[in-house]
Amino acid sequence: MSRLLSRTIDVAQHDDVYEFMFEQGITDGLPLVPPTRQRVERMLTGTTRSPSDVIGEIPPNYAPATVEKIAINAVAAGARPDYLPVIIAAVEAAAGGRFPLHGTIASTDGISPMMIVNGPIRERIGMNWGLNALGQGNRANMTIGRALRLVLRNIGGAREGEIDQTVQGGAHKFTLTFAEHEDASPWPPLHVEHGYQPDDSVVTLLPVIGGPRVCVDEYSRTARALVGSLSMGFQRIFSPNGQIGPSMLVVSPEHADVFRRDHWSKDNIRDAIMELTALPIRDRLATDRVGGGITESTLRRENIGPADLDHPMSKVSHPSHIQITVAGSTAGKRTGIYPGIVRRMDPEHMDQFTPVSKRILPT
Repeated sequence: MSRLLSRTIDVAQHDDVYEFMFEQGITDGLPLVPPTRQRVERMLTGTTRSPSDVIGEIPPNYAPATVEKIAINAVAAGARPDYLPVIIAAVEAAAGGRFPLHGTIASTDGISPMMIVNGPIRERIGMNWGLNALGQGNRANMTIGRALRLVLRNIGGAREGEIDQTVQGGAHKFTLTFAEHEDASPWPPLHVEHGYQPDDSVVTLLPVIGGPRVCVDEYSRTARALVGSLSMGFQRIFSPNGQIGPSMLVVSPEHADVFRRDHWSKDNIRDAIMELTALPIRDRLATDRVGGGITESTLRRENIGPADLDHPMSKVSHPSHIQITVAGSTAGKRTGIYPGIVRRMDPEHMDQFTPVSKRILPT
């Protein structure tokens, strides 16, 4: 007897099932794998959780995302059953309360979750952390991120032109999922930095506006010089003179080697970026020549007066908002900068929009 609760929709033999799914508005603009009962049941072999378990409620509809509903969207995305625990953990991280899911879905900025996977499951399911890790070609990377977005669309109702009012959008709204290149990193893996054990498998989400802004620096031989290049690239992201929210630097292995040789920690990088992107507040003000900056309303809200205008203000409010991971191949010295959500500057809100991690439960 089937464990599935979802109803089955019969498509007439003379109808094209792929066109039918387009007509129903359940696709992301690309063809879906038809989630037949047999395929969904096979997908559910990837987890021991009950199909009726509710993982979370997905805004804006706040509809319950059951394991079964997640499995249906995982099938549609083209995922394999052994990817399902990662997809479930990603949904749990997105819907758990700390991740700004409603704001991500409803924003005009085109925000979408960046997903980083750490731990043994990366290799077990064949994820890519090397050549073209954030690009096309790897089934696990592409379909895991796509499955999460189909959940947001088909369960939560995040459809473009309705709740999703993105002005331009970008390819990151299809999928932006990769594994960290832990062996190439001179630092503890991202999930260990967030309090997990090295042998834990963990998914981490960060809302990003797009990207990358690729910083190409083939010449720096010291960490200080390299972080100077990164700071120049970081400085003009988003609103050019304004601040930016928590963002991700995806450092290539060859850039990571520069930091390794000079024994630079992530905190050394963060402190240097804070220093090198600091400008007097007056130089961050919106003007007739550069409108992208700190506005009068922001000054009033943050209680910044004329006497404060010579105080330095960095591109981000706090060093912890500069997230760092490693991915890519040894084909060149590149670092991708993925900007995050602009946020208030006061310390009271310092933990908003920071990465949210969730341990992937073993099957």
